Amino acid sequence: MRRFSTDAAHALAAEYVLGTLRGRARRRFEELAREDRDLAATVRRWEDALTPLAGRVAPVAPPERVWRAIESRLGSREARAESPWRALGLISAGFATVLLAAFLWFSPAARDADPVFVAVLTAPDATPRMVVSMHAPDVLRVRTVKSWRGIEGKGLELWVLPKAGAPRSLGMVRNEGDTQIRIAMADARMLDANALAVSLEPPGGSPTGAPTGPVLCSGAIAPVKKA
Repeated sequence: MRRFSTDAAHALAAEYVLGTLRGRARRRFEELAREDRDLAATVRRWEDALTPLAGRVAPVAPPERVWRAIESRLGSREARAESPWRALGLISAGFATVLLAAFLWFSPAARDADPVFVAVLTAPDATPRMVVSMHAPDVLRVRTVKSWRGIEGKGLELWVLPKAGAPRSLGMVRNEGDTQIRIAMADARMLDANALAVSLEPPGGSPTGAPTGPVLCSGAIAPVKKA
């Protein structure tokens, strides 16, 4: 019977509980969990940790004026119909919360306090790519949960989508691992922040101050309710 390392077991169990482990891999994992008591216990630990959190994050739906501002920058109606920025729709409380829990589990430094908000950035195919959380007083943590291939020589730029107006750059983020950005909630770039997105840009960032490359992932900001 196959045995996983502790880190691999937790990573797979997290994906299983989150629902991102799919198809044959999911069925095989279920078979292994039935045969391996330790692996089954790891799955239960994730389930016990995530289930009580289901009510802690309120759903957030970006208002229509955000779409209008984005669409005005993206060109024709035909292009807008396929625009991945439109993927910034309603994020359910359950989905955002369980991904937040996964982020907190794999980032020990984040466990000392709840974040102010969390945003799960997903690709156009709905695959989670990044989790962004704001921690008081002035730390924005970006964790890449699935990196991109074939983007050598390019950079990833993180943008705030305010409730009205153009996207605002928060800087460059890493394609692998974690990025920390020092920024306060009172910073002008965070004013009326409603969603976040990452675009593919030159290594030093957009030369225009606005997104120039394709949008790789995006997600609405969900405030974290305190118990």
